[in-house]
Amino acid sequence: MKKFIINIAKFTVLITAILAIPTALYVKKDVYADFGTRSNYSWKYFFQSLGDISTKKLIHSNRDYNSFIFGSSRACSVYACYLQDRIPQSSFFHYANWGETIGGVYRKLKLIDSLSMPIDNVVIYIDTDFTFEAKGEPRENDHYLITEEKQYDQFLRHYRSFFLNINPAKLKLLMGGTIEGDQFPDWESDLITNDSNHQCTTEVTNTYSDTGKDAQHMKEIDSLKNVGFLYERPKTQTYKASQISEEEQTYLEQIKTLLTKHQTRYYVVITPLYDQLKFSKEDQDILNAYFGEHLYDFSGISEITNDASNYPDRVHFLRHISKQMIDSIVKSQ
Repeated sequence: MKKFIINIAKFTVLITAILAIPTALYVKKDVYADFGTRSNYSWKYFFQSLGDISTKKLIHSNRDYNSFIFGSSRACSVYACYLQDRIPQSSFFHYANWGETIGGVYRKLKLIDSLSMPIDNVVIYIDTDFTFEAKGEPRENDHYLITEEKQYDQFLRHYRSFFLNINPAKLKLLMGGTIEGDQFPDWESDLITNDSNHQCTTEVTNTYSDTGKDAQHMKEIDSLKNVGFLYERPKTQTYKASQISEEEQTYLEQIKTLLTKHQTRYYVVITPLYDQLKFSKEDQDILNAYFGEHLYDFSGISEITNDASNYPDRVHFLRHISKQMIDSIVKSQ
């Protein structure tokens, strides 16, 4: 019996030692920015959550924000620096997340409210495919203040996710190497606005309307059409099945309550997706009931969506589309 216990103890010590080395390297590299603070919280690694990184940036910032942008990755084409030029006395923070849900939007607004920040201006991108998924619950990879879990649980979730989905790129990171390509997008966000993948300069805002549709772009679009990636859409308007649940209506009501509390000037944009689907009449009526004249619907068949060259990956539209929508809804003030 004594020998058995000794063998178990030796095995335990060995396993602990084996795990200690990669764990120490993981903590040192801190790929999720869970430990300590950063000079700039940016989306660097593919496996990071933009919402998680942005929340860390917001709560560690001493900036006086009063305006916010919410939505999925499609909202990344909204330039906070441009909106600040259009809306006087606005100080914008870009607060998107991958595949953002309506619950994620609400929890972020709730966090901002709890931090006693003013909410003077808000832009919310709503998608027909992501926003009302899974009863609208926040994405599980979002920041723990948004998912409302314990901080320790988030640390453990990140640790498990990193090692359970280990790949050569992650191993290289642990060993102190650098990685490139799809695993390392390295989006250096603007220090102030948190705009993704660009710095807020005059040159950037001056070129916001550029389409980028040069000969090479159009050649790639033609190729994507030829292989069927950019498929033909129905000629008549089609609609999604009803999807807004009771739980999601509660989130909508809570969002409206916070916007009313802060007397917010807000713009809720239904995005123009390649599939050209619109919300069902029932869902559209629900959104109209909560947001009324603040709701701007760019979904469905339109001049924007008919042009396949606006959708090089079929999921996102080019950045100038967001500028076009902003210009149409944010009037000169």
